[in-house]
This record gives sequence, C-alpha cells and structure tokens, in this order.
Amino acid sequence: MAKSTELNIEPMTRIEGHMGVHAKADLESKKYTNAYVYATMFRGLEDILVGREPADAIWLGQRSCGVCPTPHAMASVEAVDMAYGAPPPPLGIGLRNLAIMSEEVYDGALGCGILEGPDYSEAICAKANPEILEKAKNTPAPRAAAHGYATIGDIMKALNPISGSFWLRCLGASKTGINMASLLCAKHPHQNNFIPGGIARTVDIPDLEALYVMLGKEVAFTKELVSVFDDLIDFLSANGLDKVGELPFNFLSYGVYEDPTAYNAKYADMSKWAEKRWVTPGVVIDGKLITNDLVEINVGVQETVTHSYYNETVKAEFAKDPAGNPLTKDHPWNSSTKPVAGKEKDWEGKYTWAKTPRWLDWKNRVDGKTHVLMANPLARLWINAVSKKTPEATGTSVKFTLPAGAVAGSRISDAVTMEWKLPKLNNSLERVRARAYYHALSAYLAHRMILIALELIKKGDTNVWNEYKRPQNGIGVGMVEGMRGAVAHWVVMKDGKIHRYQIITPTTWNVSPRDAEGRPGPYEAAIIGSDVTEPVTGEIEGIDVVRTIRSFDPCLGCTVQVFSPQESLLAECDLDHLHADEVLSNWESKQEIGHSHEHGHSHEHGHSHDHTH
Repeated sequence: MAKSTELNIEPMTRIEGHMGVHAKADLESKKYTNAYVYATMFRGLEDILVGREPADAIWLGQRSCGVCPTPHAMASVEAVDMAYGAPPPPLGIGLRNLAIMSEEVYDGALGCGILEGPDYSEAICAKANPEILEKAKNTPAPRAAAHGYATIGDIMKALNPISGSFWLRCLGASKTGINMASLLCAKHPHQNNFIPGGIARTVDIPDLEALYVMLGKEVAFTKELVSVFDDLIDFLSANGLDKVGELPFNFLSYGVYEDPTAYNAKYADMSKWAEKRWVTPGVVIDGKLITNDLVEINVGVQETVTHSYYNETVKAEFAKDPAGNPLTKDHPWNSSTKPVAGKEKDWEGKYTWAKTPRWLDWKNRVDGKTHVLMANPLARLWINAVSKKTPEATGTSVKFTLPAGAVAGSRISDAVTMEWKLPKLNNSLERVRARAYYHALSAYLAHRMILIALELIKKGDTNVWNEYKRPQNGIGVGMVEGMRGAVAHWVVMKDGKIHRYQIITPTTWNVSPRDAEGRPGPYEAAIIGSDVTEPVTGEIEGIDVVRTIRSFDPCLGCTVQVFSPQESLLAECDLDHLHADEVLSNWESKQEIGHSHEHGHSHEHGHSHDHTH
C-alpha cells in the first residue's frame, strides 16, 4: 500500500457548486497533510452593477445565489439605506427581519437535513465507516422520545437521501420556510419587496396570522431537528469523528435582526444600533472576544488577491471612513473587481476565482495584524453567547424557550427550553450542530418578532416605508448574517449611479486561498491535519474532506458566478473621475440632516478522483 495519496475532488456536489479540492493524505498516520480549495468560475455582479441606480443592487445583488438571496437583499438594502439616508419605520424594519428569519428556517433545514446530514447517513457510512454504523444500530438514541428514532442507526437510516424519513421532513420544513418568505416578499428566491426606506409590502393582522401558522410548523419541527442532531453528533463525536475538520476558535459575525426601535441607517450611529441587534456582531481571535463594534469590524475588513485571478488595487481612493477611521487600499470601499484569468491549479501562483478576505486588527487589540476568520452559525452563536448583550446569551451558552403549540404530525406540543453550549472543539460535527440550533433560535426570534409586529398594527403604527430625498453622492455598507455566515455589501454612489460595488460573502471568507503570508483559508486549514477516518486498504474516497467542506455549507454561487471575456463586462472602472472628499462631504452633510419625509444520489460522495500514489 502506498504511504501517501493525492486526491482531486471536482466538482464538489451537494453544495451550491463550482468548487474543487486538491488534497494530500499520509496513509500511515491517517492524516491529511495539505489542501488547496479553489473556486472555478468568476462572479461578475460587482462589474455589472457599476453605472446603475444604487437601488437596482437590491434586486440584482441577491442574484448572487438562489439558495440564500434574502441575506444579500438585506445587506444590499441596508447599504443603500445608508447611502441614501433612508431609514425605515419600525414595522418596515420588523417585516424585513421576518423575511430574513423565514429564510434562515428554510436554509437551516436544508443545510442540516439535505446537504450535510446525508454524509452521516446509513447509505454513506455503510461504505465509509462500517464499524461506526454497526455500533450505531445497537446504540439507543437518548432523545428518542423527542424525535421518535429508537437507535442512532435509525437516525442514520432516516437521513438517507430521497428515501429517509427525516430527509423528507427536512425537505418539507424547507418548503414551509420558502412559503413564509414568499408571503412577505412576493416570491422566493429573489424577493421583490425590499426597497430603500422600508419594504414594499403592507400587512394586516390576517397576514401575520397566516405567517404565525406557518411559523408554528417550523417551531414544532425544530424541536425534533435539534434533538436528532444532538443525538447523532454526540454519538459520532464519541466514536472517532471528532478530529475531522478541526480549526482554532477564530470567528467573525456581523450580527443580524435589527431592533425595530434602534436601526436608523446612519454610519455615525452604526456601533450603537448594531449592538442592539437580536444576534450580536463580533470578532473572536484564539477564543477571546475582541470587539462587538460593527464600525471597527467594518474598517478591519480587507480583501486581497495574492493567489486569486484578479489584479490588486493599486491605491486607496478613500483614506478614511465617514467617521474618520483609517482605511487601507484593500478595504472594500477602495476595491474594484479586475479579473485576470491565469493558469489552472498553479498552487504557488494564482489558482482560484475566490478572493482572500482577512480581518485587520487596526486598533491593535491583539497584535495589529490581519487574521484568518471563520464565518458560519458556530461563529455566530459563539459570539452571541460570550458577548452577553442579548437576553438569550449567558456567557457560555445561548438559551431560549420555544413556545408550546400543537401541530399535526409533530411529536412535541409543550414548550421546550434549548441551550446551545460553547463546544470544546470547532470541528465539522459542531458546525452542523450549530446550524440546527440556529434554525431553532431563528424560529424563536421570529415568534417574538411577529408579536411585536402585531402590537405595532394594533397601535395604528402601520407605516412600512419612509419617504426620502435621494442625494447625488453617497457611501454605504450593509453587514448582516446569512445562514452560512457574515455577508456584506459596500456601495459608493457618484452622480446618482453606482461608482463602486463590492460583495464579500461568508463562503468567500471560508473558501479563501492562501494569503500573502502563506496562511490558508478556513476550508484549507480545516482539511490540513484532519483525520482520515475511512478504511485505508487502497485508494481512499475522501469522505472526510467532503464532510469538512460541507460542514460549512458552501454557497459558491455567492462567491463566483459567470466568466465572460467581453470588454463591456470586464471594463475597468474609471477611478479618477470621483474624488473621495466630494463623496464624503456630501454624505456627511446628508447624515446631519437625516432623511426627508417629502419623498444527490444516496450513495454519492460527490467527487471524482485523480490519485497519485
């Protein structure tokens, strides 16, 4: 038997695709020793948006993806709110919240049950981990009363694609979440109703009652979802899969779900209103909370292209943000997307269409350097827990009680208290568990948001949009959370048109290649050093690689989209005709005035092989 092997897994299936992995494994130590992860297509939206009305970005920007469009719509509309000086009224904010909450419950069920759960199903484990499967069949499920599966083996069978009973339940829950989002936003994917200053959707009590009924199904379902994955992950962690995809505790979250009474779209106030979000923003480095200040987080965002198929930004157009904080040339307000195709799989050179986000500790709270951060539900829950700024955060956990409610076909009608506790490891299994708990937390917060919206309507506070006067020049940023993690849109407006637009998605943070210092991004780092848990009798299949990648629930459509050599698409922006001082001066003046009221197959691992022994 060869002592080492190389795998090329491309395309990676059961994710939103366009990604490949090149990995090396030492078969004696049963460890992966190196990995390169690459995105295989170019995303052109940032170029397509230049020269358009900024509000167009709300509808076009969410075309980044059909799986997670609403977080893009939310990030984009908040960026345009800021650029226009157009804060929404409380009910408009609340309805936006409910739209993205609806997506989170759809996306959580999809991720856990359809995209990630099958990696631990009977169909997969029969080949990849037969000894674990046999033990699972004889291991009672501790939470069987909650979910109805007597053994861990029964849970694994229920996660078989297409035929598994819980796989099908997750599919149904995803459909309910989509229906909730469609009720609020006319359709899903790519909703129509987010507009600067609010939402283009009036509601009455019957609308919210209909939403409440659908949410009740998600609340009942999530009580079973969490119990299923708690049982499964506890068992797998204790039986040899706990060292797969392990990473240090370096996290990023922008927070999400605005306080309807706090959000005013002003950059000058962003630190205050973002801290009141129902899920708290923050940065964690080496397990230590560094900041909750969204302005500080924004200034620290950098994006470089050392190993990416793009030209570097030469100089900073904006030396400072609107609050006077220093910006580098690699901050998104200074960046443009200038693609330059290169040689394929040149690991020492450029090898991916994904850029390389890093976070700069510009206030020197740790070391004044850039850091590799992970963005996903585990990062989000961890930051929320340790920040202790929400009622659910205890410092070591996120604890909340789902309401009682009888739903046909569900097993639990009583209220259920759930508590996600800080895990000892940041590994593939815990990333899946966190996604299940975040589904539950979103359902819980949506229940609270519906009750607030009902009270607003009962009081006659039914306005969903504030009229505004659009300026000619402006600058804005929208920083929120999708199910997959931190997503942000940055816009610079000149003469009423988009001069520059940048999008950094959670998958861009995670799939990023090596940076100038040679540090791998989270996907690559999670593979390097990971255990090989499958039988080593010849060629290995790479199941631990795909489990690791899928635990992040990649959405490459957000990161890459379409490559066209047409000059009209790839033409570089003229960065000389707009002066930063002019934009900031106009923007600061507008901020002082405020807004105006005048205007898969069941046995498929999803890979192909090109092995070298």
